[in-house]
Amino acid sequence: MRAFATSDLKPRRPYSLARLAIVTAGLIAALGFVTAAMLFASYQDALREQQVTLRNVAVAFAAQTAGVSQAIEGASQGAARMLLARPATPQATTLDDTQVQAAHPYLLRLVLFDAAGRLAGSVTPGTSSLDMPSFPAPPTGAIARRITVSDVDRVTGRAVLNCMHPVRDRAGRLAGTVVAQVDSRRFERLYNLVELGPGGSVTLLHRDGTMLVRGPGYPAGIGRSFLDTPLFREQLPRASRGAFQAKSPIDGSVGLYGYDVVEGADLVIITGMKRDVALAGWYGRLWTALAFYLLLSAVLVLLAWRVARDTRRQYRLVDMVSASEARLAKRFDYLSSIVNAIGAPVWVLDGARRIVLANDAFARLVGRPRDTLPGLEERAVFDGADSDRERRYEQVLAHGTSLDAAGSVRDGSGEARTVIQLTSRLTSEDGKAHLVNVLTDITERERAEARLAWLAEFDPVSGLPNQLQFWRLLQARIAAAAGRELAVVTLMLDRLHEIVDLLGHEAGNRALRQVAELLREACGDTAVAAHVRGAEFAVMHDAAGGRQAVERFATELHALMSGPLRLDGRDFYLGPRLGLALFPHDGQNADELHRNAQGAASGAGIELEQAVRFFSASAHTELGRRLTIEAHLRRALERGELRLVYQPKVTVQDQRVVGFEALLRWTSPELGAVSPVEFIPIAERTGLITPIGAWVLEEACRQMGEWNTRLGRPVRVAVNLAPCQLYQKSLLDTVRRCLDQYRIERGCLELEITESALMSREEEVDVLMHDIRALGVDLAIDDFGTGYSSLAYLKRFPVSRLKVDRAFVRDLGRDEDSAAIALSIVNLARGLKLKVVAEGVETETQLAVLRGMACDEYQGFLFSKPLEREAVLPLLESVRA
Repeated sequence: MRAFATSDLKPRRPYSLARLAIVTAGLIAALGFVTAAMLFASYQDALREQQVTLRNVAVAFAAQTAGVSQAIEGASQGAARMLLARPATPQATTLDDTQVQAAHPYLLRLVLFDAAGRLAGSVTPGTSSLDMPSFPAPPTGAIARRITVSDVDRVTGRAVLNCMHPVRDRAGRLAGTVVAQVDSRRFERLYNLVELGPGGSVTLLHRDGTMLVRGPGYPAGIGRSFLDTPLFREQLPRASRGAFQAKSPIDGSVGLYGYDVVEGADLVIITGMKRDVALAGWYGRLWTALAFYLLLSAVLVLLAWRVARDTRRQYRLVDMVSASEARLAKRFDYLSSIVNAIGAPVWVLDGARRIVLANDAFARLVGRPRDTLPGLEERAVFDGADSDRERRYEQVLAHGTSLDAAGSVRDGSGEARTVIQLTSRLTSEDGKAHLVNVLTDITERERAEARLAWLAEFDPVSGLPNQLQFWRLLQARIAAAAGRELAVVTLMLDRLHEIVDLLGHEAGNRALRQVAELLREACGDTAVAAHVRGAEFAVMHDAAGGRQAVERFATELHALMSGPLRLDGRDFYLGPRLGLALFPHDGQNADELHRNAQGAASGAGIELEQAVRFFSASAHTELGRRLTIEAHLRRALERGELRLVYQPKVTVQDQRVVGFEALLRWTSPELGAVSPVEFIPIAERTGLITPIGAWVLEEACRQMGEWNTRLGRPVRVAVNLAPCQLYQKSLLDTVRRCLDQYRIERGCLELEITESALMSREEEVDVLMHDIRALGVDLAIDDFGTGYSSLAYLKRFPVSRLKVDRAFVRDLGRDEDSAAIALSIVNLARGLKLKVVAEGVETETQLAVLRGMACDEYQGFLFSKPLEREAVLPLLESVRA
């Protein structure tokens, strides 16, 4: 009841602070909208007002100009009467006719021409201090009334307006022409009387767009056509009088304009004013309105802030009183809410170990509704008493300290939970001692820690020990071996990735689990299997039975893994490879043994049965040698350690040198001279042959260009192409560039290609070889007869030479089979109209056999070893001599 009364008496807020802020913002926004609307309307009024003013000024000037035009017309008519009344005498005459008086301030001179265009006389209305303008060009033929501009002063802008009027006799025939020359300065002074602000102007234009007069003066525009402006394109076709807004054709600024057509003349008056000048007064009203708006907004914000502050103070006091009453009325409920907010189970016991208070977490732990727990004994919800727990309770009550202890309890579902219970003493309002218990459930943490410990030593997919655990077990077994032999077997599954590619990663994981089961079955109690990584496994096997027992185990394991693996209704073959290393012969520690077993599985070993290999120290040494050569070869090109030597090619019949083959040599500062048999296969396997081959081609062409220049005749050189070079898209461009750069003649460069390179990507190679042949480069098949033994490409590809491999040449004269093969190649080449080159000729017997076969050319030590580039020219000169 007390809580109800407090809540009922608490005053309600008439409005919230957010609503007050919204109302204030709305008033400011409405004020801003009204201010903006008024400013916009004022803006439109200011523009209209200025446009009306400009139009009225234009109308006034048009009326003034019309009067002057009529006066000039009257003066011209008087001069015409003089022309008709007397014979033409080209002399000046003063005209005092009253019709000229109105035009007198503007007229400089009236010039009379007869019908033939001859000067008939001139009439000067009074005297003038201005320089007389030159006579205008005499009109020819029938003319209409028109106005032209002459004698323009481009400094002051003064010009002479020539108003031409035709004169006709009573029969209507053309009797002559009267030209009234008008001074533009008078119009300009008149137009300057109107103040239109900076950039403002009054302009007189002809209807054909020509500027006649402008005030203030604009010398560059007098006589210039402005026909392509909004005035003539848009305004005049719609109305002869009006106002508009447009960009100035003179300076590009936006301005307001008024215009009017001069009555009775082909003239237009246009008055203009810059828009910024026209809106100068409106800008003043704008800043005043903005200042007023900002001031009024600030006042509204200040008032809203004062109201909000007073309201907050008032209701803060009310809230404090209400909160104090609520705390007094709901202290127990407040405490229960705090306890329930705790995620850990909390319960309070009285001296009889009955539950006084419990939170929701404790209710969930014991599996009972929270409102049924007060009054129950603790042992009733925990299924029996716990003597250790009771001793802790007594100790806490006796000494008033807090104690915690780890233990196990069963939750409402009967599952055992590992917990830490903290117990503290609490004195209630009646002075009795109560026990406050807080329970921390560490079951999941212990499980996670156990899981992490397991993952640290076992592979989560296969369930086998991982590499770290395998090394630990292997090192422990080595330490306990006491000289006994121990075998490490590495198993690599080359085709396991096919399962992942076809069925996905989950299928790959299932395959790994099946492999793990097979390994457990094969190992039994005598070996330990581990999953090292990916498709690699390792087995530690006791080699007490000797090498034969290990071989037998490895062979059986290989046979087991070579069988089909059934997965998703399909049979997969994993392609196992096994490598073996024995302790202590092949390694003294776990890392060394496992590494050597991996090397044996990768091929650096002695084959036992197909893919089962023992580690070989010699093969390991050879691998180290290959890696050392590779490391130095990667820097050989940039260090300039590579060079070319040149093997002469000689005709078999008359021993004439017909060319050379460029051969690559490498001398390393660390390794010395390295045989091409060693480093070229490494370069091909690692991809280094691509930049090296490009350098060989470039260097051979450069050397050929130098020899051609010094000898005055071409020298033929053959360059070997590796298969990977043949597949480079830039090969054709490289060959073309070398030929052009070093001026190599057609037929001097020959590219030698192996059979294996021709048989891959036949379509691409066919196109490339024809393109190379079109550059004038010869093509030869190197090591013919040792490749695919397919002769179809000899007809398809544009080759010009076959090179008989040294394996067939070596046994000529001793082996009839080699001679038969060589003779077959020569006869085949003869039938296809190809030349034959024999490689590796070292004896006179071999040369005699080749001569008997009618072989074309040969190369080998019999004639000369490969020559350094400095020895090539002396050889050619000696042979020529």
